[in-house]
Amino acid sequence: MPEVPRTADPFTAADLVLLNGTVRTMDRAGTTRTALAARGGRVLAVDDDAAVRGLIGPRTRVLDLQGRCAVPGFIETHNHPTFFGLTLAADVDAGSPPNSTIADVAARVEQAAADAEPGTWVRGYRYDDTLLADDRHPTRADLDPVSRDRPVCLQHVSGHFCVLNTAGLRLLGIDRNTPDPVGGAIHRDAAGEPDGVLAETAAFAAYAAMPKPETADLAEAIGLAGDAYLAAGVTTVHDTGLGLVGGPAELDAYRLARRKGRLRNRVRAYLVQDLFPGLSRGELSPVEAGVAGLGDDLFRVAGVKLWADGSLQGLTGCVSEGYACAPDKNGLLIFPQDDLSRRVATLHEAGWQVAIHGNGDGAIQAILEAYAKLGLDPLEGDRRHRIEHCQMVSERQLDQMAAAGILASFFIKHVYYWGDRHRDRFLGPERARRIDPLASAVKHGVTFGLHSDTPVVPVPPLEGIWCAVRRTTRDGHELGPEQRVDVDTALRGYTSQAAHLGFEEREKGSLEPGKLADIAVLSADPGTVAPDAVRALQVDATVIGGEVVWGGAGLDAGRAAAVGGGDGR
Repeated sequence: MPEVPRTADPFTAADLVLLNGTVRTMDRAGTTRTALAARGGRVLAVDDDAAVRGLIGPRTRVLDLQGRCAVPGFIETHNHPTFFGLTLAADVDAGSPPNSTIADVAARVEQAAADAEPGTWVRGYRYDDTLLADDRHPTRADLDPVSRDRPVCLQHVSGHFCVLNTAGLRLLGIDRNTPDPVGGAIHRDAAGEPDGVLAETAAFAAYAAMPKPETADLAEAIGLAGDAYLAAGVTTVHDTGLGLVGGPAELDAYRLARRKGRLRNRVRAYLVQDLFPGLSRGELSPVEAGVAGLGDDLFRVAGVKLWADGSLQGLTGCVSEGYACAPDKNGLLIFPQDDLSRRVATLHEAGWQVAIHGNGDGAIQAILEAYAKLGLDPLEGDRRHRIEHCQMVSERQLDQMAAAGILASFFIKHVYYWGDRHRDRFLGPERARRIDPLASAVKHGVTFGLHSDTPVVPVPPLEGIWCAVRRTTRDGHELGPEQRVDVDTALRGYTSQAAHLGFEEREKGSLEPGKLADIAVLSADPGTVAPDAVRALQVDATVIGGEVVWGGAGLDAGRAAAVGGGDGR
């Protein structure tokens, strides 16, 4: 690229210019241009190279895209940043890979227990019983021989289960006389003794009872997660469950992370239901009712997260027909219908946006019944209540969602990571082919975002877009190809439509003048490569508010010394 002329008045020139590539604006018309300029953290112009060159001044940083593609920064509509960051610094990586057997996991626990300070918990994350050769959950019988004195907690990849050793059960006061909580279960052996596995509300109660990480540790976890988001081109994250790991201290952790410069991506927080102790009685304090929407462009309190059911992989997702592998089991509802409806109505009346976890079609129906009691009419209001994951939503339920203006955040990566097991074990072929039915959602007019639920699966939105376009499982099979969508629709699930889920379509989600200059620079245009190649595309730079915050190496065509830039990666 020839030397870039700098002709604009320094007081009106752009801070950042992108030239010589493809700029997919993701506006309603699907406009594509070759260049973009930003000033004051917002998009100044999107046009051809010749027009945008006139906005270059002596302090403008210029990136030569060299044929690359700029898209709006990706918006992850369902993630758990603090939890994700803690897994990155965990005592034990219990996932598969790297572990093939329970013995492999136990060996890692043994090493961590040997290194742990006396009396401290050994924590591990990401074990998946369906990927272990043993094809079962670990139990305390597996953990006791490698850690008799130090308490151990291994958290399932879904977060809906955990397993404790005997020392951990003892510390939490769980024994054969402890009843199963409402909406949960304590698994027991043949003699009636707890075997260490806790499900749903029993697991959540265990997490709440364990020592909480220090605020500084939570802040560093937020920073570690943020580094991974930026590397994947994610500029905004919906933290759907703030408080799940650290309780109210997570709000303090975000403040600390911000002060220390470790909060690098934008966050929209959905506070976990446990932070509202009177919710089950239909009560909110003035403070609880008054913080909805507080915040700024970097961090904002957006809504409240509820759970309606559990995980299909754990047979705790609530399904209307029994599981293929266990026809007598329908999963469970976390709350009775009246309780769920009361919680939803209380939050709605206080002005909160509500996001409810629902995997099985039985749970989705319970959520829709709770929303139906609100009398929602999209023509009279714009509340944008949500269903999270929405994995088994039916055609009839999609109609109900469209009629009431209910939004979906689909966990599209279910298709790849668990599609084979849903088909062969949990749901059977017919129900499995309909999981995350994006084409049906488009047909019914349901607005949706896409997500990875990290740390459940890896972050990269490009992988999610590929899942939506190809619907290929881990074993290489097609799963419900009739539910595929095109690249543009999938990309909108991480950009323009994702912004709508957070009431932010006027601020982000498309690259239009006046909107935030949040940008992901991709190695190629996902709309012009073969569908199977979308997943292999790279993020070469990430821009937030007109500043290159990740990558950018090799793209600089010119920059005044006074202008800050990326980290050179």
